[in-house]
Amino acid sequence: MMDQQLVARIKRRSKYWGQTAPHQWFDVRVVEDAGYRLRGNNNNYRLDDVILGVRLASGFIVDLANGKTSRGEKPDRHG
Repeated sequence: MMDQQLVARIKRRSKYWGQTAPHQWFDVRVVEDAGYRLRGNNNNYRLDDVILGVRLASGFIVDLANGKTSRGEKPDRHG
C-alpha cells in the first residue's frame, strides 16, 4: 500500500506552462537522468520547472515549497 505520492505542477515561468491546466497537480517519479529528473504527465521535467508536493492517503496535497496543505484545487501565489 502506498500512503504517499510525489506530485508536481508546472511553474508559470516555465516554458512547459500550458501542458496542463493551470496549477494542476500530477503524479511524478524521480529518474536517473541528470537533466530531466522527473517523469510525469507523459513528459520529462527539470526540477526548476515544477513545484513539488506530496499527495497524502487522505487526498490532501502538501506543497513542499511552502508547507501549505490543500486538496490541490486552489492555486497559491508562488511559481
